[in-house]
Amino acid sequence: MKTNTENDTSKTNTDATDSNAAPQIETPITAELRIETIITAESTQGVTFESIVSDPVLIARLKELGITKPSPVQAAAVPLALAKKDLIVQAQTGSGKTLAFVLPILAQIRESSRSKTTTLALIITPTRELANQVKTVIDSIAPDICAPCLIGGASAHAQEQQLRQDARIVVGTPGRIQDFIEQRLVILRTCKTFVLDEADEMLSMGFHEEVKNILRRLPPQRQGMLFSATMPGPVKSLAYNFLRDAEMIQLQAIEADKPKIEHIAYKVDGGVTSKVNALCTLFTEQKTASAIVFCNTKSETTLVEAFLKRRGFDASKINSDLSQKEREAVLASLRAGELKFLIATDVAARGIDIKELELVVNYTLHDEPEVYVHRTGRTGRAGATGKAISLIGPHDFGSFYNLKRHLKIDFLEMKAPGGEA
Repeated sequence: MKTNTENDTSKTNTDATDSNAAPQIETPITAELRIETIITAESTQGVTFESIVSDPVLIARLKELGITKPSPVQAAAVPLALAKKDLIVQAQTGSGKTLAFVLPILAQIRESSRSKTTTLALIITPTRELANQVKTVIDSIAPDICAPCLIGGASAHAQEQQLRQDARIVVGTPGRIQDFIEQRLVILRTCKTFVLDEADEMLSMGFHEEVKNILRRLPPQRQGMLFSATMPGPVKSLAYNFLRDAEMIQLQAIEADKPKIEHIAYKVDGGVTSKVNALCTLFTEQKTASAIVFCNTKSETTLVEAFLKRRGFDASKINSDLSQKEREAVLASLRAGELKFLIATDVAARGIDIKELELVVNYTLHDEPEVYVHRTGRTGRAGATGKAISLIGPHDFGSFYNLKRHLKIDFLEMKAPGGEA
Protein backbone atom coordinates (compact mmCIF):
# COMPACT_ATOMS: atom_id res chain seq x y z
CA MET A 1 0.00 0.00 0.00
CA LYS A 2 1.23 3.46 -0.82
CA THR A 3 2.34 5.58 2.11
CA ASN A 4 1.07 9.15 1.89
CA THR A 5 3.16 12.21 2.74
CA GLU A 6 2.29 15.73 3.80
CA ASN A 7 2.18 16.94 0.18
CA ASP A 8 0.50 13.87 -1.29
CA THR A 9 -2.72 15.20 -2.83
CA SER A 10 -4.06 11.68 -3.32
CA LYS A 11 -4.50 10.96 0.38
CA THR A 12 -7.98 10.17 1.59
CA ASN A 13 -10.10 12.10 4.05
CA THR A 14 -7.63 14.85 5.02
CA ASP A 15 -7.28 18.62 5.05
CA ALA A 16 -4.44 21.11 5.36
CA THR A 17 -3.70 20.39 9.03
CA ASP A 18 -2.48 17.14 10.49
CA SER A 19 -5.81 16.07 11.93
CA ASN A 20 -4.34 12.92 13.41
CA ALA A 21 -2.60 14.92 16.12
CA ALA A 22 -3.49 13.06 19.29
CA PRO A 23 -5.53 14.76 21.99
CA GLN A 24 -3.94 13.68 25.27
CA ILE A 25 -6.82 12.20 27.24
CA GLU A 26 -5.09 9.99 29.73
CA THR A 27 -6.57 10.98 33.08
CA PRO A 28 -9.65 9.29 34.48
CA ILE A 29 -12.82 11.03 33.36
CA THR A 30 -15.54 8.79 34.73
CA ALA A 31 -15.02 8.47 38.48
CA GLU A 32 -16.87 5.19 38.82
CA LEU A 33 -19.08 2.84 36.85
CA ARG A 34 -22.58 3.35 38.18
CA ILE A 35 -25.37 1.22 36.79
CA GLU A 36 -27.88 3.91 35.87
CA THR A 37 -30.37 1.64 34.10
CA ILE A 38 -31.08 -2.06 34.45
CA ILE A 39 -32.86 -3.19 31.30
CA THR A 40 -35.58 -5.81 31.53
CA ALA A 41 -38.22 -6.89 29.05
CA GLU A 42 -40.84 -5.34 31.33
CA SER A 43 -39.11 -1.95 31.58
CA THR A 44 -39.02 -1.58 27.79
CA GLN A 45 -42.47 -3.01 27.08
CA GLY A 46 -44.46 -0.83 24.71
CA VAL A 47 -41.42 0.93 23.25
CA THR A 48 -41.52 1.12 19.45
CA PHE A 49 -38.97 2.23 16.87
CA GLU A 50 -41.32 5.09 15.97
CA SER A 51 -41.13 6.34 19.55
CA ILE A 52 -37.32 6.39 19.72
CA VAL A 53 -36.24 7.17 16.12
CA SER A 54 -37.63 10.15 14.21
CA ASP A 55 -36.19 9.32 10.76
CA PRO A 56 -39.10 7.91 8.68
CA VAL A 57 -36.74 6.44 6.06
CA LEU A 58 -34.94 4.33 8.66
CA ILE A 59 -38.27 3.26 10.20
CA ALA A 60 -39.57 2.19 6.80
CA ARG A 61 -36.40 0.25 6.07
CA LEU A 62 -36.62 -1.61 9.38
CA LYS A 63 -40.18 -2.63 8.53
CA GLU A 64 -39.06 -3.86 5.11
CA LEU A 65 -36.52 -6.06 6.86
CA GLY A 66 -39.16 -7.39 9.23
CA ILE A 67 -37.65 -5.63 12.28
CA THR A 68 -40.76 -4.30 13.96
CA LYS A 69 -40.03 -4.20 17.69
CA PRO A 70 -36.86 -3.04 19.42
CA SER A 71 -35.12 -5.47 21.73
CA PRO A 72 -34.71 -4.33 25.35
CA VAL A 73 -31.11 -3.19 24.81
CA GLN A 74 -32.14 -1.24 21.70
CA ALA A 75 -35.09 0.38 23.48
CA ALA A 76 -32.83 1.56 26.32
CA ALA A 77 -29.66 2.51 24.41
CA VAL A 78 -30.96 4.18 21.24
CA PRO A 79 -32.65 7.21 22.91
CA LEU A 80 -29.55 7.89 25.04
CA ALA A 81 -27.26 7.53 22.03
CA LEU A 82 -29.41 9.92 20.01
CA ALA A 83 -29.15 12.38 22.92
CA LYS A 84 -25.36 12.15 22.37
CA LYS A 85 -24.71 10.54 25.76
CA ASP A 86 -21.59 8.48 26.36
CA LEU A 87 -22.71 4.91 27.08
CA ILE A 88 -21.42 1.75 28.71
CA VAL A 89 -23.72 -1.13 27.79
CA GLN A 90 -23.30 -4.55 29.37
CA ALA A 91 -25.18 -7.06 27.26
CA GLN A 92 -24.58 -10.57 26.00
CA THR A 93 -24.06 -11.59 22.39
CA GLY A 94 -27.40 -12.07 20.65
CA SER A 95 -29.16 -9.25 22.52
CA GLY A 96 -29.43 -6.99 19.47
CA LYS A 97 -26.66 -4.63 20.53
CA THR A 98 -25.32 -4.08 16.99
CA LEU A 99 -28.50 -2.32 15.93
CA ALA A 100 -28.46 -0.44 19.25
CA PHE A 101 -25.41 1.56 18.12
CA VAL A 102 -25.79 1.36 14.33
CA LEU A 103 -29.28 2.90 14.31
CA PRO A 104 -28.39 6.15 16.16
CA ILE A 105 -25.19 6.54 14.13
CA LEU A 106 -27.15 6.26 10.88
CA ALA A 107 -29.82 8.68 12.13
CA GLN A 108 -27.22 11.28 13.12
CA ILE A 109 -25.30 10.99 9.86
CA ARG A 110 -28.46 11.30 7.76
CA GLU A 111 -29.44 14.38 9.74
CA SER A 112 -26.08 16.17 9.85
CA SER A 113 -24.07 15.47 6.70
CA ARG A 114 -24.24 14.22 3.14
CA SER A 115 -20.53 14.63 2.52
CA LYS A 116 -18.76 11.33 1.97
CA THR A 117 -15.21 12.58 2.33
CA THR A 118 -14.90 12.82 6.11
CA THR A 119 -15.20 10.21 8.82
CA LEU A 120 -18.03 10.85 11.28
CA ALA A 121 -18.19 7.49 13.08
CA LEU A 122 -15.65 4.82 13.98
CA ILE A 123 -16.69 1.28 15.02
CA ILE A 124 -13.94 -0.98 16.38
CA THR A 125 -14.50 -4.74 16.74
CA PRO A 126 -12.18 -7.50 17.97
CA THR A 127 -12.55 -9.86 15.01
CA ARG A 128 -12.90 -9.71 11.25
CA GLU A 129 -16.12 -11.71 11.42
CA LEU A 130 -17.75 -9.25 13.79
CA ALA A 131 -16.60 -6.30 11.67
CA ASN A 132 -18.21 -7.89 8.61
CA GLN A 133 -21.38 -8.51 10.62
CA VAL A 134 -21.59 -4.84 11.63
CA LYS A 135 -21.03 -3.75 8.03
CA THR A 136 -23.81 -6.11 6.88
CA VAL A 137 -26.23 -4.49 9.34
CA ILE A 138 -25.28 -1.01 8.09
CA ASP A 139 -25.64 -2.06 4.45
CA SER A 140 -29.05 -3.62 5.05
CA ILE A 141 -30.53 -0.59 6.83
CA ALA A 142 -28.85 2.20 4.84
CA PRO A 143 -27.95 1.01 1.32
CA ASP A 144 -26.88 4.57 0.46
CA ILE A 145 -24.04 4.40 3.01
CA CYS A 146 -21.15 2.16 1.95
CA ALA A 147 -19.13 1.68 5.12
CA PRO A 148 -15.55 0.55 4.44
CA CYS A 149 -14.57 -2.53 6.46
CA LEU A 150 -10.90 -2.32 7.46
CA ILE A 151 -9.76 -5.82 8.45
CA GLY A 152 -6.66 -7.93 8.07
CA GLY A 153 -6.56 -10.85 5.67
CA ALA A 154 -8.22 -8.79 2.93
CA SER A 155 -6.91 -6.43 0.26
CA ALA A 156 -5.72 -3.17 1.81
CA HIS A 157 -5.83 -1.54 -1.63
CA ALA A 158 -9.51 -2.45 -2.04
CA GLN A 159 -10.23 -1.05 1.41
CA GLU A 160 -8.46 2.19 0.48
CA GLN A 161 -10.72 2.46 -2.55
CA GLN A 162 -13.78 1.92 -0.32
CA LEU A 163 -12.60 4.80 1.87
CA ARG A 164 -12.33 7.09 -1.15
CA GLN A 165 -15.93 6.29 -2.10
CA ASP A 166 -17.49 6.76 1.35
CA ALA A 167 -15.56 7.47 4.57
CA ARG A 168 -18.47 8.48 6.81
CA ILE A 169 -18.60 5.27 8.87
CA VAL A 170 -15.39 3.28 9.31
CA VAL A 171 -15.72 -0.27 10.65
CA GLY A 172 -12.77 -2.50 11.39
CA THR A 173 -10.36 -4.31 13.66
CA PRO A 174 -7.72 -2.48 15.73
CA GLY A 175 -4.62 -3.52 13.80
CA ARG A 176 -5.81 -2.53 10.33
CA ILE A 177 -7.47 0.68 11.57
CA GLN A 178 -4.25 1.75 13.29
CA ASP A 179 -2.28 0.95 10.13
CA PHE A 180 -4.59 3.15 8.03
CA ILE A 181 -4.36 5.96 10.59
CA GLU A 182 -0.56 5.87 10.58
CA GLN A 183 -0.58 6.09 6.77
CA ARG A 184 -3.02 9.01 7.03
CA LEU A 185 -5.65 7.16 5.04
CA VAL A 186 -8.10 7.48 7.94
CA ILE A 187 -8.35 10.91 9.57
CA LEU A 188 -10.36 11.21 12.76
CA ARG A 189 -10.44 14.98 13.25
CA THR A 190 -14.11 15.12 12.21
CA CYS A 191 -15.18 11.92 13.99
CA LYS A 192 -18.22 12.57 16.15
CA THR A 193 -18.86 9.06 17.50
CA PHE A 194 -16.82 5.99 18.33
CA VAL A 195 -17.98 2.52 19.33
CA LEU A 196 -15.99 -0.25 21.01
CA ASP A 197 -17.91 -3.44 20.33
CA GLU A 198 -17.22 -6.51 22.49
CA ALA A 199 -14.66 -4.50 24.45
CA ASP A 200 -13.84 -7.31 26.87
CA GLU A 201 -12.99 -9.70 24.07
CA MET A 202 -10.96 -7.02 22.30
CA LEU A 203 -8.75 -6.48 25.33
CA SER A 204 -8.46 -10.17 26.18
CA MET A 205 -7.11 -10.71 22.66
CA GLY A 206 -4.27 -8.28 23.37
CA PHE A 207 -5.50 -5.16 21.53
CA HIS A 208 -5.27 -2.81 24.53
CA GLU A 209 -2.42 -0.64 23.21
CA GLU A 210 -3.82 -0.48 19.67
CA VAL A 211 -7.23 0.61 20.96
CA LYS A 212 -5.73 3.30 23.19
CA ASN A 213 -3.57 4.59 20.34
CA ILE A 214 -6.63 4.86 18.09
CA LEU A 215 -8.78 6.59 20.71
CA ARG A 216 -6.06 9.14 21.39
CA ARG A 217 -6.50 10.32 17.79
CA LEU A 218 -10.11 11.32 18.35
CA PRO A 219 -11.10 14.97 18.83
CA PRO A 220 -11.89 16.10 22.40
CA GLN A 221 -15.56 16.68 21.57
CA ARG A 222 -17.01 13.32 20.59
CA GLN A 223 -19.44 10.67 21.77
CA GLY A 224 -18.25 7.24 22.94
CA MET A 225 -20.17 3.99 23.29
CA LEU A 226 -18.65 0.88 24.86
CA PHE A 227 -20.43 -2.47 24.54
CA SER A 228 -19.22 -5.47 26.52
CA ALA A 229 -20.58 -8.77 27.81
CA THR A 230 -18.50 -8.52 30.98
CA MET A 231 -16.79 -5.70 32.86
CA PRO A 232 -13.28 -6.82 33.86
CA GLY A 233 -10.71 -4.33 35.14
CA PRO A 234 -9.14 -3.41 31.76
CA VAL A 235 -12.55 -2.54 30.30
CA LYS A 236 -13.36 -0.31 33.28
CA SER A 237 -9.97 1.37 32.90
CA LEU A 238 -10.69 2.08 29.25
CA ALA A 239 -14.06 3.59 30.20
CA TYR A 240 -12.44 5.74 32.88
CA ASN A 241 -9.99 7.23 30.41
CA PHE A 242 -12.02 7.73 27.25
CA LEU A 243 -15.66 8.30 28.24
CA ARG A 244 -17.24 11.38 29.82
CA ASP A 245 -20.04 11.14 32.39
CA ALA A 246 -21.06 7.85 30.83
CA GLU A 247 -24.40 6.28 31.63
CA MET A 248 -24.13 2.57 32.24
CA ILE A 249 -26.98 0.27 31.31
CA GLN A 250 -27.10 -3.43 31.99
CA LEU A 251 -29.28 -6.01 30.29
CA GLN A 252 -30.86 -8.26 32.87
CA ALA A 253 -31.86 -11.48 31.16
CA ILE A 254 -35.14 -12.99 32.30
CA GLU A 255 -34.96 -16.64 33.29
CA ALA A 256 -36.55 -17.85 30.04
CA ASP A 257 -33.90 -16.06 27.98
CA LYS A 258 -30.87 -17.31 29.89
CA PRO A 259 -28.75 -19.89 28.06
CA LYS A 260 -29.66 -23.45 29.02
CA ILE A 261 -26.21 -24.96 29.12
CA GLU A 262 -25.00 -28.14 30.81
CA HIS A 263 -21.40 -27.61 31.94
CA ILE A 264 -19.24 -30.73 32.06
CA ALA A 265 -15.57 -31.08 33.02
CA TYR A 266 -13.85 -34.23 31.79
CA LYS A 267 -10.56 -34.91 33.52
CA VAL A 268 -7.83 -36.48 31.38
CA ASP A 269 -4.31 -37.62 32.17
CA GLY A 270 -1.18 -35.95 30.87
CA GLY A 271 -0.60 -38.26 27.92
CA VAL A 272 0.38 -36.69 24.60
CA THR A 273 -2.79 -37.81 22.82
CA SER A 274 -5.11 -38.13 25.83
CA LYS A 275 -7.19 -35.07 24.96
CA VAL A 276 -7.61 -35.79 21.25
CA ASN A 277 -8.49 -39.42 21.97
CA ALA A 278 -11.06 -38.29 24.54
CA LEU A 279 -12.44 -35.80 22.01
CA CYS A 280 -12.90 -38.45 19.32
CA THR A 281 -14.56 -40.80 21.80
CA LEU A 282 -16.94 -38.05 22.92
CA PHE A 283 -18.00 -37.23 19.37
CA THR A 284 -18.55 -40.91 18.62
CA GLU A 285 -20.42 -41.85 21.80
CA GLN A 286 -22.66 -38.78 21.83
CA LYS A 287 -23.31 -38.85 18.07
CA THR A 288 -22.55 -35.12 17.97
CA ALA A 289 -24.14 -33.33 15.01
CA SER A 290 -22.20 -30.06 15.27
CA ALA A 291 -19.58 -28.57 17.56
CA ILE A 292 -16.95 -25.89 17.98
CA VAL A 293 -13.70 -26.97 19.63
CA PHE A 294 -11.83 -24.02 21.15
CA CYS A 295 -8.04 -24.06 21.46
CA ASN A 296 -5.71 -21.47 22.94
CA THR A 297 -3.09 -21.60 20.18
CA LYS A 298 -2.91 -21.94 16.41
CA SER A 299 -0.66 -24.98 16.73
CA GLU A 300 -3.34 -26.74 18.78
CA THR A 301 -5.96 -26.13 16.09
CA THR A 302 -3.64 -27.68 13.50
CA LEU A 303 -3.02 -30.72 15.72
CA VAL A 304 -6.68 -31.29 16.55
CA GLU A 305 -7.82 -30.83 12.94
CA ALA A 306 -5.24 -33.33 11.65
CA PHE A 307 -6.11 -35.87 14.34
CA LEU A 308 -9.87 -35.64 13.80
CA LYS A 309 -9.55 -35.91 10.03
CA ARG A 310 -7.32 -38.96 10.40
CA ARG A 311 -10.04 -40.55 12.53
CA GLY A 312 -12.65 -39.84 9.84
CA PHE A 313 -14.31 -36.74 11.34
CA ASP A 314 -15.40 -33.85 9.10
CA ALA A 315 -13.35 -31.06 10.70
CA SER A 316 -11.72 -27.79 9.66
CA LYS A 317 -9.70 -25.25 11.63
CA ILE A 318 -10.02 -21.49 11.67
CA ASN A 319 -7.36 -19.17 13.08
CA SER A 320 -5.58 -15.92 12.26
CA ASP A 321 -3.24 -17.62 9.77
CA LEU A 322 -6.12 -18.13 7.34
CA SER A 323 -6.99 -15.39 4.87
CA GLN A 324 -10.34 -13.69 5.25
CA LYS A 325 -11.63 -15.52 2.18
CA GLU A 326 -10.58 -18.88 3.65
CA ARG A 327 -12.17 -18.09 7.00
CA GLU A 328 -15.44 -17.04 5.37
CA ALA A 329 -15.50 -20.24 3.31
CA VAL A 330 -15.09 -22.40 6.43
CA LEU A 331 -17.81 -20.51 8.31
CA ALA A 332 -20.20 -20.64 5.35
CA SER A 333 -19.69 -24.40 5.20
CA LEU A 334 -20.45 -24.71 8.93
CA ARG A 335 -23.60 -22.57 8.73
CA ALA A 336 -24.84 -24.58 5.73
CA GLY A 337 -24.45 -27.81 7.68
CA GLU A 338 -21.77 -29.09 5.32
CA LEU A 339 -19.08 -28.96 8.03
CA LYS A 340 -19.69 -30.67 11.38
CA PHE A 341 -16.70 -29.71 13.52
CA LEU A 342 -14.99 -26.33 13.67
CA ILE A 343 -11.62 -26.16 15.44
CA ALA A 344 -11.00 -22.56 16.43
CA THR A 345 -8.89 -20.12 18.35
CA ASP A 346 -10.75 -17.27 20.01
CA VAL A 347 -10.98 -15.30 16.76
CA ALA A 348 -14.17 -17.32 16.29
CA ALA A 349 -15.63 -16.52 19.71
CA ARG A 350 -17.34 -13.34 18.53
CA GLY A 351 -19.20 -12.29 15.42
CA ILE A 352 -20.22 -15.81 14.48
CA ASP A 353 -23.94 -16.50 14.66
CA ILE A 354 -24.52 -20.23 14.23
CA LYS A 355 -27.98 -21.41 15.12
CA GLU A 356 -28.67 -24.73 16.84
CA LEU A 357 -25.06 -25.41 17.75
CA GLU A 358 -25.20 -28.52 19.90
CA LEU A 359 -21.86 -28.54 21.65
CA VAL A 360 -18.92 -26.32 22.59
CA VAL A 361 -15.68 -28.01 23.67
CA ASN A 362 -12.83 -26.28 25.48
CA TYR A 363 -9.85 -28.32 24.32
CA THR A 364 -7.75 -26.04 26.52
CA LEU A 365 -9.10 -23.57 29.07
CA HIS A 366 -8.22 -19.90 28.80
CA ASP A 367 -6.75 -18.11 31.82
CA GLU A 368 -9.51 -15.45 31.72
CA PRO A 369 -12.92 -16.65 33.01
CA GLU A 370 -14.65 -14.14 30.70
CA VAL A 371 -13.37 -16.08 27.70
CA TYR A 372 -15.19 -19.18 28.94
CA VAL A 373 -18.43 -17.16 28.92
CA HIS A 374 -17.80 -15.99 25.35
CA ARG A 375 -16.93 -19.48 24.11
CA THR A 376 -19.84 -21.30 25.70
CA GLY A 377 -22.25 -18.55 24.61
CA ARG A 378 -22.20 -20.18 21.16
CA THR A 379 -24.58 -22.91 22.39
CA GLY A 380 -27.86 -22.98 24.33
CA ARG A 381 -29.30 -20.04 22.41
CA ALA A 382 -32.86 -19.03 21.57
CA GLY A 383 -34.36 -21.37 24.15
CA ALA A 384 -32.44 -24.44 22.98
CA THR A 385 -30.45 -26.65 25.35
CA GLY A 386 -26.72 -26.75 24.83
CA LYS A 387 -23.71 -28.52 26.27
CA ALA A 388 -20.26 -27.18 27.14
CA ILE A 389 -17.49 -29.72 27.74
CA SER A 390 -14.03 -28.82 29.02
CA LEU A 391 -11.11 -31.23 28.80
CA ILE A 392 -9.09 -30.75 31.99
CA GLY A 393 -5.53 -32.01 31.91
CA PRO A 394 -2.86 -31.50 34.59
CA HIS A 395 -1.88 -28.14 33.07
CA ASP A 396 -5.49 -26.91 33.21
CA PHE A 397 -6.09 -27.37 36.96
CA GLY A 398 -5.17 -23.77 37.87
CA SER A 399 -7.39 -22.24 35.17
CA PHE A 400 -10.24 -24.60 36.10
CA TYR A 401 -10.07 -23.65 39.79
CA ASN A 402 -10.02 -19.94 38.87
CA LEU A 403 -12.98 -20.47 36.54
CA LYS A 404 -15.13 -22.10 39.20
CA ARG A 405 -14.21 -19.45 41.77
CA HIS A 406 -15.16 -16.51 39.52
CA LEU A 407 -18.19 -17.78 37.60
CA LYS A 408 -19.90 -19.93 40.26
CA ILE A 409 -20.78 -22.57 37.67
CA ASP A 410 -21.84 -26.02 38.86
CA PHE A 411 -19.72 -28.36 36.76
CA LEU A 412 -20.48 -32.02 36.39
CA GLU A 413 -16.97 -33.45 36.88
CA MET A 414 -16.06 -36.94 35.66
CA LYS A 415 -13.31 -38.98 34.09
CA ALA A 416 -13.10 -38.54 30.33
CA PRO A 417 -13.73 -41.49 28.01
CA GLY A 418 -10.86 -42.60 25.79
CA GLY A 419 -7.53 -41.26 26.97
CA GLU A 420 -4.00 -42.26 26.08
CA ALA A 421 -3.96 -44.76 23.22
